[in-house]
Amino acid sequence: MSPRALVLDGLWYSLCPSFTALSVGRSAYPKPKGRFSRKPLPSIATASSPARRCYSTTDDTPGPQHSITDASRSETLHSGRYHDEAHAHWSRQRTNTRSTRKPLSRTHNVQEDLLKLKNDALEARLQYVMDKKPNIRHITQILRLLIRDRHVQPNARHYKALILANTDNERGSPQLVRGLLDEMESSGITADSGTLHGALQVLAVHPDYLLRQEVLDKMRDRWLTLSPAGWHFVVAGLLRENQIELALEHVALMERKFIFVQNWLHSIIVYTLCDHGELDEVYRLMQARVEQGHDMTTPLWMHVLTVAGTHDHFTMARYVWRRMVDLGYMSPLIPVCNDVLRMAAKAGDTELAKSVIRYLVECGMLLDRGQYERLVEAHVAAGDLAAAFETLCTMHETQIPLADSSTDCLLAYMIQSKVDRREAWQMLKRLKNEKRTVPIQSVRVVARLCEHDAHSDPSVVDDGVGFYKELYTVCPEGADVQIYNTLIRMCRTARNRESGMFLVKEMASLGVIPNGGTFESIILMCLDAGNFRSGFLYFQDLVKREAALSAETQGEIRTICAGSVDEFAMRLQYHPYVRDDVRKLDEEVQQQRERAAEKTGRHPIPPGVRRLRMSDDQRREFNKERRKRKRRRLAIERNMKEEGWDEWEVDAKTS
Repeated sequence: MSPRALVLDGLWYSLCPSFTALSVGRSAYPKPKGRFSRKPLPSIATASSPARRCYSTTDDTPGPQHSITDASRSETLHSGRYHDEAHAHWSRQRTNTRSTRKPLSRTHNVQEDLLKLKNDALEARLQYVMDKKPNIRHITQILRLLIRDRHVQPNARHYKALILANTDNERGSPQLVRGLLDEMESSGITADSGTLHGALQVLAVHPDYLLRQEVLDKMRDRWLTLSPAGWHFVVAGLLRENQIELALEHVALMERKFIFVQNWLHSIIVYTLCDHGELDEVYRLMQARVEQGHDMTTPLWMHVLTVAGTHDHFTMARYVWRRMVDLGYMSPLIPVCNDVLRMAAKAGDTELAKSVIRYLVECGMLLDRGQYERLVEAHVAAGDLAAAFETLCTMHETQIPLADSSTDCLLAYMIQSKVDRREAWQMLKRLKNEKRTVPIQSVRVVARLCEHDAHSDPSVVDDGVGFYKELYTVCPEGADVQIYNTLIRMCRTARNRESGMFLVKEMASLGVIPNGGTFESIILMCLDAGNFRSGFLYFQDLVKREAALSAETQGEIRTICAGSVDEFAMRLQYHPYVRDDVRKLDEEVQQQRERAAEKTGRHPIPPGVRRLRMSDDQRREFNKERRKRKRRRLAIERNMKEEGWDEWEVDAKTS
């Protein structure tokens, strides 16, 4: 005799509210929108362990026992039901009391290998996935098969698996963890220590300080001890929230509790501090880590070295370079090496600078002028002037052209430290005796030092001229025009006109082509001596070479000539090359004449035609003035020949 079918109507549930049957429910949450929107999976309910049905007051409000059913995020263990679903189910039960419905197959989304496993094997597979790498897809497939299809009673381990599935950095969410914890509490399932630590692990990836504090309060209320892994998760969550000081306090507390900080957490701390520019704290942490005998990854060392170079943290950069690069454990990029070399030059650490240069050479890189200049700066900052001159010799021997920037730091150091010019010259002579090739730029530095000392000590001219006479023993190629200009300016500063003219004759006899700076120094030297005529003649030579006076020289000429009534002083003072306003006025007058000629259609009359139109008296005056200019020109040429200036016949463009 077949048993009578049990009719579950509304009266039955009113009398037995704790009784429930297996039914098909759906998610209490609305379907998510966006790129994670998928077809919602049916929620998982159990028949082996009935739970109290809690009806909602509205159709779109989920009950207290619910969970997210989106396959891209998590899977539910319990779900609230809607009135329309319950009513339709009970109506079908009343209309067909003697028939049994065949349950729908819901294993089409489950992997084939899982269908063949028994429950114990599935539980073992679930535990394996939880321990190795929690994955939303795998965990939800296993739980769907266990709870929804095979009606296994959900327990704390299943909830822990769903919570750990939210460690997914893309699909996990702290809101889902909160919902699962609330569901466990409402279902009467106590969250054990492993479940709460799993929640802390999720919050280390998706920080939520309110939920973290709630989890910690639950653990404290239940007298549960925070494990070393839990400490790591709490610190990681604080770092994700940029609560760096609080995270470091927790790390210090961990050290007092003798809890070893794992490498992954230490790396996160270092990366976070580097992002915020706290390199002093990074240096302390890494130094303590090394002293404890623990190693760090090479990418971490490389990142710290790069950030140290960006923030000019020399102590950190030197520490990393000594421990990793010098020992051959790391090969930094060229820009990083340049940053370390720049910091070493600024700090005067010659050993580190040499180490960087040695590393670059071992890598097969051809050093450029900037890298050598950094090495020179390092020697100068360390006070080793001889080594700096030796580096300049190395640059010259490797065919690297030197510039003023290569020796500026040398001159600044010698002036600031009041280095004796004779001592600097002896350094160059010792380098020459060691068979080194001394560049002319090194001699130029000593000459510039003499020029500077001439402001306070006029006797420096004797030393400067003496260095010039010995120059061929140091540099066989001889002095260039810049050295002559520097020495002539030295003579002018010391008001030693005789030595200045000696240097000028030396230039003429050796065929050194003067430039605009040479004529400026000679003109100013003549004006200082009150010889305005010679100064004006040299000025005319400068104009013939189409050279221009600097603004500073123009000002000095106007100042000196303003206090004299000499004819040549007046001509110099109001020359268009000396006064910009006069030059502009001449240009305006010339432009007006050109415009007037264009309007009238007349062009300037050639000199020959102009003389034909003159009267006899006008022609005699014109010829007299022409002979006078000729005699003046011949006198100037004769004086130039006597002083040796006639040998400077060169193209104006090359001068």
